[in-house]
Amino acid sequence: MKHSETGRSVDVKMTSADLLAERLDVARAEGLQIAMCHGVFDLLHPGHLRHLARAKDLAGVLVVSITADRFVNKGPGRPAFTETLRAEALASLESVDFVIITLDATALPAISAIKPNFYVKGGDYVDEDTDVTGNIRRERELVESFGGELVHTDEIVFSSSELINRYLPQHSDAASEWIARIREEFSIEEVQTWLDRVAALRVVVVGETIIDVYTQCEALGKASKDPVLCFSRGPSVSHAGGILAVAGHSAGLGATTTVITGINQRNQEDPELGLLRERGVDLRSVDINPRPTIRKERLIDKRTGARVLEIYDMDDSPLPPKAEQDFIQAIRDKAIDADVVIVADYGHGLISDASIQALTDLPLFLAVNTQVNAGNRGFNSVSRYPRADFVTLNGLEAGLEVRRRHVDLGTFIPALQVRLGAAGILVTLGGAGLDLYSQDGSINHAPALAPFVTDRVGAGDAVLTITALLSAVGAPPVLIGFLGNLVGAWAVSFLGNEQSLDRATLSKAILSTLK
Repeated sequence: MKHSETGRSVDVKMTSADLLAERLDVARAEGLQIAMCHGVFDLLHPGHLRHLARAKDLAGVLVVSITADRFVNKGPGRPAFTETLRAEALASLESVDFVIITLDATALPAISAIKPNFYVKGGDYVDEDTDVTGNIRRERELVESFGGELVHTDEIVFSSSELINRYLPQHSDAASEWIARIREEFSIEEVQTWLDRVAALRVVVVGETIIDVYTQCEALGKASKDPVLCFSRGPSVSHAGGILAVAGHSAGLGATTTVITGINQRNQEDPELGLLRERGVDLRSVDINPRPTIRKERLIDKRTGARVLEIYDMDDSPLPPKAEQDFIQAIRDKAIDADVVIVADYGHGLISDASIQALTDLPLFLAVNTQVNAGNRGFNSVSRYPRADFVTLNGLEAGLEVRRRHVDLGTFIPALQVRLGAAGILVTLGGAGLDLYSQDGSINHAPALAPFVTDRVGAGDAVLTITALLSAVGAPPVLIGFLGNLVGAWAVSFLGNEQSLDRATLSKAILSTLK
């Protein structure tokens, strides 16, 4: 059994908010006041120790809540230590009486359960107006609602992120050197200014709606009489994918966002669409009946998390003439007031030559991704588009443009760029990072930042969104590459489109990476 310096069991100190509430009721009955601190505490340092000691001085009981691993949005490779290790480190301190791991993205539910007399934060959190998340203000208001007080300690300030970046690097030597270059060229405030410009955009996104389904399964082995592999089906979760994912990212970054897509009428009330509308997205869809709304189910081995099978429910035949006309009219009606149009063309039949012509006729900044996937069998190509201001491709898609498996991209990407009139073409290279080809002939390489990959599905949509919008506002190519890679590393850390990018998450990742 693990013990703290005072002899109290570390295991006893580590508890849940619900169980702790009962213990705190007993403490209050004994006349004790409660202090609470919250944070990631990824690396305990002298600033943390002094902060916790001062918090303990305020009350008889000190509770520390920590952010669970899946909610730590401090960039690739974070947290450096698991939630259990972080909790154990805190519980070993004499000043700390109880530690809980929050099961939510913010401290608010834990604050509601604990109802501390004193909610204690560091002196670097005094200015609520600089908090991009808005959580400090919400925390203060919640604490004050039940008679508590927000208190700030005035101790020496260290940055866990800065210390981790310096002494526990999460990236390769090449990536670390590249990040150092970014630090030299851009201040955090400059980066945020470019994101402010993105947030001011009016964006229309066009493409197929895809519902991504992840179903747990267990391999049972080969059937007794036939050479068939058998699986048992487990629980499923579904997420809004395809163009809906792009729209969610755009809206999360603050841009006024409209979706133009095709959805079977019977799916209009699906919860995935409702979540998108709650984020403020204007959803404009044409009825594609009798075609189904595209649904891609991925069977995931429940032990390893590996994908073992994908099943597509789709009809990639051309739209009926009436639906195609409605789709084109929606483009013309909604795009007229936009600053940027982003096309995510998955090659499943929604976007015809006529709708491409309508898109490329628009006198607007046009960003395009034409995806090659199992559903279109390679028949989708950016060459279908007569023009585009910004294009994203992966290495395979780029190679298919010249019908060559092994090709020096630098020999033909500039020619493609000239033909499309593109200010930039971004080629994602998986573990090798990305290359951004600019109109002046320069090539900016950005090394990969992802320390691990959970799932690549949806990463391209996230990268397309942030890089297209940054390109539309004229951001420097090196900054586009940096933020594109940072967002890509974030996107591959969870299954599919489980989360939408938002300004607060990205700002925290920027801050942690560039400190």
